[in-house]
Amino acid sequence: MWSPARAYTRAGLPAHANPPHLGYRNGAWRLDTRYIELSSVVDRAVFHDSPYGRAMRGWQPRVDALVARGGGALNFCVHVRDVAATTDRLRARGHTVELLSFAPEGSPVSFREAILRDVPPWAPFFVTYTPDRHTILTRYSAPGRVNRGPHDLAGVLVETPDPVASAAWLRGLLGLGPGASATVVELPLGAVHFTEGDADAITALLLVEGAPPTTVIDGLGIRPLGSAADGPPIRWSA
Repeated sequence: MWSPARAYTRAGLPAHANPPHLGYRNGAWRLDTRYIELSSVVDRAVFHDSPYGRAMRGWQPRVDALVARGGGALNFCVHVRDVAATTDRLRARGHTVELLSFAPEGSPVSFREAILRDVPPWAPFFVTYTPDRHTILTRYSAPGRVNRGPHDLAGVLVETPDPVASAAWLRGLLGLGPGASATVVELPLGAVHFTEGDADAITALLLVEGAPPTTVIDGLGIRPLGSAADGPPIRWSA
């Protein structure tokens, strides 16, 4: 098994791996319509000129920095009903947004992504799938690929110098009103928790159910929700 998928599976987060394609390899811990994507570049020259490589160019310096220090989480994705409308809304607010379409040859699934180029490194991008996510889940998911295992994903932990300001900024980006906590942004399928620190990055997955582990996989912390008030973040080794 591909080593990232093996590490997640051993931690109780059953992950699968896809074959390398266009210089890129990925897999995922798929819970339901939610998933944690595991990614690596296996041939930089081939990947650079692929559709995925072109989409990643704005993120590549950040990716290279993460890889140099042992890995980590790049960002997170928010599903929207109409990514083109979301792009228009964000551009009207002054954001620089790249709208990309992906229709892999031979696949019944296509998707469009809106990637913001003027936001914090942990900030989300946006996606719309065709067909919808539930149809993909029930009709096109390969047997065994969707396996939550004993744990559930409650959210992610983001370390930023100003957690309150970062949470407020994210609410504004997503068009949300004030929340119950100044440092937690509740979303329909999980929450973004902010804690103080200099990383300006997602530093941990927060889990519930089934006695979640406290560990680090490829630079990303894995911990129970509420452990030490969700902070300080777990550090990766040098």
